[in-house]
Amino acid sequence: MKKEFKKWLISLNCEGINSLGINEIVSRVDEELRIVRANEQERIVLEELIAAFNEYKKTAS
Repeated sequence: MKKEFKKWLISLNCEGINSLGINEIVSRVDEELRIVRANEQERIVLEELIAAFNEYKKTAS
């Protein structure tokens, strides 16, 4: 699922995400998209991104 998440992040072509660094974002989650290391602010952003990704997957199915 991590690879799909990375592809989705790339497809967004969002300046904010690109400036943070896609590899940096992806490095904060495990294969099941559980947050493995992040400070409080990073955790909030990651939770929002993961929720949006999960919603995208539901609508794409």
